[in-house]
Amino acid sequence: MRKTKKLVTTLLIPSVIASTVLSGCGGKSGSDATTAATTKAASTATTAAAADATTAAAAGPWELLESLGNKEGDPLVTPRSSYVTYPVDASEATQTLKYWLPLPGNVSKNSPTCNETEWARIWQEKTGISVEFVHPTQGSENEEFGVLIASGTLPDIIEWEWTYSYTGGPAAAEKEGVLTILDEYISEYGAAADLWQYLQDNPTVNREVKNDEGSYYCFPFIRGDKYLQCTSGPLYRADLLEKAGYTDELVTIDDWTNALTALKNYGIEKPLAFQDQNYLMNFSLSAYEVRNAMYVEHGTTTVKNGAIEEGYKNWILQMRAWMDAGLLDSEVMTKIGKETLNNYMMTGVSAATYGAGGGYMGTYLTTAAKDPATYGEDFNVEAANFPVLKKGDVVKYGGASYDYATTSKASAAITADCKNPELAAKFLNFCYSKDGHVAINFGEEGKSYTLVDGNPTYTDEVMANPNGLSVAVAMAHWGRGNMSGAFVQDPNYIIQYYATEQQKRALAMWNDESDSQPSLIPPITMTEAESKEYSVLNGQVDTYITEMRAKFITGEADVEAEWDNYVKTLKDLGIDRMIELQQAALDRYNAR
Repeated sequence: MRKTKKLVTTLLIPSVIASTVLSGCGGKSGSDATTAATTKAASTATTAAAADATTAAAAGPWELLESLGNKEGDPLVTPRSSYVTYPVDASEATQTLKYWLPLPGNVSKNSPTCNETEWARIWQEKTGISVEFVHPTQGSENEEFGVLIASGTLPDIIEWEWTYSYTGGPAAAEKEGVLTILDEYISEYGAAADLWQYLQDNPTVNREVKNDEGSYYCFPFIRGDKYLQCTSGPLYRADLLEKAGYTDELVTIDDWTNALTALKNYGIEKPLAFQDQNYLMNFSLSAYEVRNAMYVEHGTTTVKNGAIEEGYKNWILQMRAWMDAGLLDSEVMTKIGKETLNNYMMTGVSAATYGAGGGYMGTYLTTAAKDPATYGEDFNVEAANFPVLKKGDVVKYGGASYDYATTSKASAAITADCKNPELAAKFLNFCYSKDGHVAINFGEEGKSYTLVDGNPTYTDEVMANPNGLSVAVAMAHWGRGNMSGAFVQDPNYIIQYYATEQQKRALAMWNDESDSQPSLIPPITMTEAESKEYSVLNGQVDTYITEMRAKFITGEADVEAEWDNYVKTLKDLGIDRMIELQQAALDRYNAR
């Protein structure tokens, strides 16, 4: 059965990917013919309109592009305007802006800071604006961010997550003199007019990136396509499963129980292994129709917390059963580290886990292909969808993320200490312009990419780097496409990065065969008072949940006997109040 489904998916994926590349948008679409015709017409209109807009902008206030008439929920479109003239006049660029952001891991593998990357050079050359990138120490980002804010002296730009990771949220950050409200700049004729145009073209995102008062507070990190919104999921060693004699599909929890049992009987020591508890929850909790922590009950506007739902208790009982049977690695209660997990998966100590299609699946496949003598000619890793309890059920609580990626510390605020906020806005705006979108994602034409049928296509400088850099590190040297940041991420990067058929099948499965985004808490903003109260309550509630989850799964505590007391303790700690605060913020968001 698995082979049949595999073949069908292989046939489907080229048309899915081709549609995505051509249109640069996500969401549900109509027929291929309709999509292609619409895309061609839109592309022609966009090119002509952008050219007219550029000419008008050079002479002064520009002529705005005609509305696309998009509505909330429509597929996203890529940046299509070139309003702001670059490079800026030398009389404007009279200072070097200081830009604080966490150092991306793939950058650090080749460069000590972002200043040495090609994308930093390109960004500054194209805009005519000089910037110095500064970073906290890797692993100490939260602590050093707190020190930075308390110092009283802020850089011009800070890239961070402002809805939850700043105590008090955007409201407090503005009140405390950290960030500047950007309505003056993100406007029709403002310094960030190209971002304004992108937001008008994408009304779903436009609502997400505002506060409850309707104001813009950051230059957002946007996952510009549905195929960028779920890039991790269940993975398994298909070669080992076949040798263990399991041939059915992996759809339900019972399927996984049977498969893991077959692997254990075959001699796999730790059939199911994870880096830590969070990966375990990501892998299997969705089957019980709850999420870890806060979520929206699917099909409603009601906020819930998974840790006190009956489904969570049933999930714990199942995980306990897997552990008792030796199917689930007991080390899941501690952080074993990615390197240890990778070794388990590569050597067959383990045969199933949860991870990204790139950094996990891609690494496994590439490593094995380079050394078949060690890992076997038949080494193979495949993806499964998030499990459900009954065949035919739709995955509603697994994976996914919002277009405005508030789970990443990657949206840029212009600080209140910035002496030239208009210059900072122009620098950041470049990434949301038509040309800047391509440059920040892919780098420099003729070097890191060429245009093939109008689509940026990586050259061997990235895909087979002459200096021996991995694809991920080479990508991060030339563009920000495979990272987070203040720009619109382009799906064309991941379609090329996921080079194998297994990765492409995974990407399609995780995104096309689920309906999980509606159960996520959208990018709400709390009031300053709400956010600070929530932060205090969350600290004690989360600590207790984490502690008890480990005890329940390991058997140190009996979930059946102690469940009522566990729930009561969480209520005493304030979990109901946390739900109330989230509900109030969600209600305001839905009313925007």
